[in-house]
Amino acid sequence: MNESIYYVDKDILDLIEINFEFVEAKSWYKLYQNKTDKSFWRLDIWDKYQTQFFLKLETIFDWENFDARELEINLLKKTRGVTEEKCKWQNCQNKALNNLVFCEKHAYKEMGIRK
Repeated sequence: MNESIYYVDKDILDLIEINFEFVEAKSWYKLYQNKTDKSFWRLDIWDKYQTQFFLKLETIFDWENFDARELEINLLKKTRGVTEEKCKWQNCQNKALNNLVFCEKHAYKEMGIRK
């Protein structure tokens, strides 16, 4: 796994089952350790109303409270891509995401778009 964060789908769940060991669950998350490189990863507990993420942690200290918003925003931008159009949010000069009129930050923070 070369990225720091992934949207969870069947393929990611299969990789987790094969390559990771469950450590513990807290709050809305599960902590896993990669069997090969011993890195720690956090999986959002599935909720039909939320986008589920699997992300690599830099430390396991207070792992359940790690703020993943910037990683999630960057993933949104990477997967959607950007246009040459400007974001329609007032006074924003960033480029809008493909198929949207807002940049990744406004789509995420103001509109609640995760994917």
